Amino acid sequence: MALHSKGKHSAKKAAFKSKPNRARLKAEAAKAAQAEEASELEDAASDASAKRASAKGSSGAPKHVRKDADEKPDAGADAVKSSEEGDADPASVDAAEKESAYKPSFEWMNPPKKKQRLPRRQLLKRWGIACAIVAGVVGATYLGGVALFATHYYPNTSIASLDLSFDSPSTAVEELDDQVGSYTMHVKGHGMNLKITSEDASMALDSEKVADSIMESQDPWIWPAEAFYVHDMTAIAADSISATTLSDVLTTAVASVNERMEAPVDASVIFDEETAKFQISPEVPGTMLNPDLVMERTLAGLLNLDTDIVLTNDTLITPQVYRDDKRLVDACNQANQLARADITFTLDGIPAASINASTIGAWVTITPEFEVLFNDDELTMWAEDIGERFNTVGSERTYVRPDGKEVTVSGGSYGWKVDGEELEAAAIDAVRNGTIGQVEIPVLQSGSGFTSLGSQDWGLRYVDVDLSEQYARFYDNGGSLIWESDIVSGAKGKTDSPTGVYSLNHKQSPTVLIGEMTSDGTPEYESKVNYWMPFKGNSVGLHDATWQSAFGGSRYASGYGSHGCINLPLSAAEELYSIIVPGDVVVVHY
Repeated sequence: MALHSKGKHSAKKAAFKSKPNRARLKAEAAKAAQAEEASELEDAASDASAKRASAKGSSGAPKHVRKDADEKPDAGADAVKSSEEGDADPASVDAAEKESAYKPSFEWMNPPKKKQRLPRRQLLKRWGIACAIVAGVVGATYLGGVALFATHYYPNTSIASLDLSFDSPSTAVEELDDQVGSYTMHVKGHGMNLKITSEDASMALDSEKVADSIMESQDPWIWPAEAFYVHDMTAIAADSISATTLSDVLTTAVASVNERMEAPVDASVIFDEETAKFQISPEVPGTMLNPDLVMERTLAGLLNLDTDIVLTNDTLITPQVYRDDKRLVDACNQANQLARADITFTLDGIPAASINASTIGAWVTITPEFEVLFNDDELTMWAEDIGERFNTVGSERTYVRPDGKEVTVSGGSYGWKVDGEELEAAAIDAVRNGTIGQVEIPVLQSGSGFTSLGSQDWGLRYVDVDLSEQYARFYDNGGSLIWESDIVSGAKGKTDSPTGVYSLNHKQSPTVLIGEMTSDGTPEYESKVNYWMPFKGNSVGLHDATWQSAFGGSRYASGYGSHGCINLPLSAAEELYSIIVPGDVVVVHY
């Protein structure tokens, strides 16, 4: 076999040296290797068959010998064998070597061996050993972790931006103290530009308490379950941090900024004069900072140990009521229900005052709770004003007499007296019911012929007594003069006739006029008259005065004046008595 092996190797060397085309030789070598591998597999199968045959007791065929009818004789091997036996022909040996060069053999390489499965018991044993090793490693790792996390923090443990992973409490104390001691925050945005150091804020942190609390909060026995979670311990630190003067510093700074800013305005219900309706005025955001929100944002940043704290829009003072607030919308609609009233108040059928949306707009208010209130006090004042203005009794009037003379007169008992309480009640009822139309002003006393305030508030029919002219005239309903006469009025400076606008109270014919009682119990005078027409109570009136020798002129100022009555000639008094009726207006003036 040694010579056989040597012959093969020599043949291979000669073949590789004699042929320059190495690529072709490589290909042929690969084919030869495949053929040899297939041959070896067949040999293995043949050996197995021989063993089985031997086991059955068969003999004659040597073991490990393969019988292959198709196998070709190896010329090179035969040549070597002949050489070994001493009768080999050198020429045949060379020929065999040349042939083997074209069919190289790679028997010198290690052929792949077929893997064989281990017995089941051996496999189980190996698996058991492997599991024991793994269990030991896992157990040692777990117990090592328990020991570590009994004195150190879990991974991913932090306070704000400060990473405390795997730190011991003592290390954490040092890091926290250093962080707090050098801490400076910058509060900025919306007009604020404030830097606050830990000293400015009197900032303090019980670092040892925080460090111990974090350690107490973790259970080392469950570290495998906790090791991969985030452990934010900022809340623990927040419970132990303090900044006693931070509030004062921020309050002062915010107040200074807000002096330059605009306050927000809530949406509200307003009365629009142009549309004569209540409308919703929208909210206005404003630019003022909310001190509470600034404090809240700054504290949050401080607890996170943030160096930059930016104040955004959500730190501004915002309106509390917005335009789409249902409560506001409902209140606006309710107010407009009140404002729909349009009332004209008349006096003797003549428009005297009115209540409309513009008037009501000033009397309606919306409370912070969105309740619509009608201001009764305002309405009471309005009713009182109407009462004062339209209580024309004794008021000053200016008018033009039919003959063209302009007269101004005041005083007297004629005119209208408004019932203020009834007017207020009527106005409230009309407003709440949304009345549209006319309402007569309730009065305690009425006149006739109202036109307007400050002017002739009686009709065309009246008696005009002109004291300066010492003359009286009577006009009918058409304004025509139907009676006139000279008169003598009250003694000037002593018993002047009262001026003003009056109504004739009654008339009587004949009667005795009795003066005031004197100290001795007797009347000042007793005068019999034929035609008595009083206009001021029953003490002053028009009547005949047969004791007067003349009328008109200046007799009233020359010692012939009356006790205040209007003296008339007998015929004139008789004629007037026949046409005047109670209720006719008597105007006495200068």
